[in-house]
Formats: sequence, structure tokens, C-alpha cells
Amino acid sequence: MYTLFLDTHDAKVTIIIFKDGHVIAQNILESKNKHSEITMPTLDNTLKAANLDINELNSIIVVNGPGSFTGERIAVTIAKTIAYCLNIPIRSINSLLILSLNINDKNKCVALEDRNGAFVATFDQDNNLIEEIKYLNKSTYLEYKQTHNVVTDIEIDYEKVYTYAMTLNTLNPHEVKPLYVKGISALNDK
Repeated sequence: MYTLFLDTHDAKVTIIIFKDGHVIAQNILESKNKHSEITMPTLDNTLKAANLDINELNSIIVVNGPGSFTGERIAVTIAKTIAYCLNIPIRSINSLLILSLNINDKNKCVALEDRNGAFVATFDQDNNLIEEIKYLNKSTYLEYKQTHNVVTDIEIDYEKVYTYAMTLNTLNPHEVKPLYVKGISALNDK
């Protein structure tokens, strides 16, 4: 079974092809805010590296955020379109849960930092969310880090992510939505 993994929530574009749970091709590129320009060519290159036609995909895993507003939408839109057109299962997983899956602690406080603050969440040892995902501005986040053991950077074992994601319910492609935690800046200014 071939599974496509798509992630554009942060500064990187991550595209992985799994065969029966094992990585057979991957591209992880720094985008420099060019996600919309490089994601589709990177997907094409990753499929070619796996010697695979897009029609041979059996399922999709997409990271729906939180993260960059535009970045979240790119992966979600591409994944939904492919899943719908090929009539294959799609699963959605959030970026903070991916960090949690790669930490072996009882309570895991994880954060995705950006220039204005950070998205934070706390998970238990079984990766259940125990503190809601929230966005903290820079000063609040710096205070938060004083009282919480926050993990921000960890090497991701994508095969572990795949194994967990495959336990998630499949969704109708129309149900997959970006995870907006901050809200839309233009609306916040009103």
C-alpha cells in the first residue's frame, strides 16, 4: 500500500511516500515562503523518486496545522484534491501531535515557534491532548517557558507518525480543514 504524506505548515515543505509503512522516498525542503511554487514540483519529484504514478496512491496523510495560515491551506488543498479525485482515504494529523509522538515523557509540552510567539499544547504519555492548543504572543510565551518544560525541536520519526496516523479515522476529503488557532489577522484587526 502506498501512502502520501504532505506537510506545509511551517517553513519546510515535507513530502514523503510510504510503502506499507516504510519511507521509500522523501523530500524535505526549506521553502523560503515559496510553498505555492515548490510543493507541486516537489510532489512530482517525490513520486518519480519512488517510481510511482500518482494513480497508484492508496491513501493520504496530511498535516493540517497549526502553523502558517497559507502553508496549512496548501497541503490541505492538495491532499483533499488528490483524495477526492482518486477516491482514496485521507487522514489528518496536527503538527503539535507529531512532535508529541516523538517524545517519551509522561506529560509532553510542545511548541511551534514563529517570529511573534508560539503555538503550544500539552499531551499525556498516550499522546492525548490534555492542554488545548493555543497561540501565545512572544512575551506570554517567554513567561510560559519559565514554568513549562517546552520541547520545540526534535527529530521526527516519520514511520512512527505513519503508524499513529493509520489508527486515525479516515475522513471525507470535504471534512479535512486547516487548524487555525490564531484566527485570521485581518479579522483580528477589526
